[in-house]
Amino acid sequence: HNLDPYGRPVVVHTYPGHWNDIYGPLLGHPSFDGVSMQTNADTSIIHGETIKWLDRSAEAGHPWVVFVDEPGSAMVGAKPDADDFWHDQMRKEALWGNLMAGGSGVEWYFGYEFAHSDMTCEDWRPRDHLWDLTRHALDFFQRHLPFQRMAHHDELTDSPKTLCFAKPGEIYAVYLPEGGTAKLDLGAGDAAYRVRWYNPREGGALRTGGVKRITGPGPRPLGAPPAEHDSDWVALVERE
Repeated sequence: HNLDPYGRPVVVHTYPGHWNDIYGPLLGHPSFDGVSMQTNADTSIIHGETIKWLDRSAEAGHPWVVFVDEPGSAMVGAKPDADDFWHDQMRKEALWGNLMAGGSGVEWYFGYEFAHSDMTCEDWRPRDHLWDLTRHALDFFQRHLPFQRMAHHDELTDSPKTLCFAKPGEIYAVYLPEGGTAKLDLGAGDAAYRVRWYNPREGGALRTGGVKRITGPGPRPLGAPPAEHDSDWVALVERE
């Protein structure tokens, strides 16, 4: 902190499997602001690990920011667009998995089995579409959500694969990584909510799906997304 004139958060990058050993003793330390978790090939753990360290740090009295870095194996990481144009695993499990937990974002890693790896990169353009997909996620959070006042609430949906980021009673973002539909628990109140959809693959404007409006109390079906029902979508549910 004394060496940094900009007041930036101080975080630590840690190798997979060492999170508890390194991060555990730092919980509650006033000069330590968060984690930058290196993950491995199993990116499905990112959402849960982000929640874990957000919650544990809050319980210790000094909430952290939680970043993810180097998702994927050392040999693969985020592939070039020519090998993986839609980056499904990285988009769904790493990027949206972290952000929908309340995390602070992802640093992409380029595996050394592919051109322009982390040690040889001279051109960022082979992964141009990955930057587009990242921008679409950031656009959604920055344009449509008061994300600073929201938190993870996966328990409000009826599917273990569905992710929910919310300020209950006011606004909900529901991410469906495999498309389809879901039910959202609106709690005990009888307020009405508008339902619109965001395409995390293409970005753009919010769209109307099969259900335009839901009213509490209790679980209510969100209806189907506007198109491509087997692809990932985000439902934005806002109180009227």
